[in-house]
Amino acid sequence: MARNVGEDGTKVWNLQNSGLLKSPAGSGNRGATTAIAWIIRPDDAEEGLVFGTDDGYLSVWRQERADSFIEISCERLVGGPDGDEISGIAYDASSGQLGVVQRSESVHRFIIDPSMRPIVVRSVKIPRHWPQAVAFGQTGVRGPELWSFGREDGVMKVLKSRMTGSVIGHAAINVKEDALIIDDVSQGVAVYKLSTTDRVKTFEVPCTTRKLRFVAFHDGNMP
Repeated sequence: MARNVGEDGTKVWNLQNSGLLKSPAGSGNRGATTAIAWIIRPDDAEEGLVFGTDDGYLSVWRQERADSFIEISCERLVGGPDGDEISGIAYDASSGQLGVVQRSESVHRFIIDPSMRPIVVRSVKIPRHWPQAVAFGQTGVRGPELWSFGREDGVMKVLKSRMTGSVIGHAAINVKEDALIIDDVSQGVAVYKLSTTDRVKTFEVPCTTRKLRFVAFHDGNMP
């Protein structure tokens, strides 16, 4: 289990014995951890961890032994005019691709090489787009689609844009079920049809104040 513990850096526990695994030295001084994802490759026993911070650092760790990790890569990404914070990370195991978004306008696509180093495929800046979450969609001739979900603008960016009319807190995609879900901060969890981006249903979450919620599909099916 990996956990974001803010300014203390990222910590990893073994769920079987609740033991804290060793982190690489000096890994907690790059800002608060703001996004995180596992790197799991179907044909490789090695596992890794990638995370981003509020200062724009993107770090990749690889598990060295059963009880420790080593740092493979750490680089600072350049954001937009409103800051460098990394707000979302997604990894696609089938293609070995990594998607990273920053809070202000920046969207990045990487390939994770055999040593687990991220190689830049493309980095773009989308004016007046404030990414809150990122996910991979359906696979085309150029690889899987990369979706960026804007927060205050409520826009989903892929090859074309789609207005949602919502403040987006988080998002997730299930290609097999042709579905995507977003955290509509003011209402609850909204379900969309991935192929058409039509809103299908809203699961209302009663609350007196607007707050961000993480969303995910349970066992690969419904949210």
